[in-house]
Amino acid sequence: MSKLEKEKKQRAAEPLHAKDGDVDTEAPEEPVKEFKAKLNKWGFIHVPKRTVPSLPFKIEKPLTARIEGETLVIVAATKSQPEEPRPSA
Repeated sequence: MSKLEKEKKQRAAEPLHAKDGDVDTEAPEEPVKEFKAKLNKWGFIHVPKRTVPSLPFKIEKPLTARIEGETLVIVAATKSQPEEPRPSA
């Protein structure tokens, strides 16, 4: 059996998905202050996984976004901010 065949066999035995406890969720030594994000074709902004512990808000919590010139500003919604009404369909 060649070295390549052995590597393929070993990799095939590895689980494909992370299980609870497999992912290191601790914050990095220094908080991430700047990173590249990407808007996909469905309109979702991808935030790199390594930056999530540095975010000043929790996942799936309300955010407020505004466009200031050439910049998109996203801030965590606070209790003092009134929620903007959604347009009716």
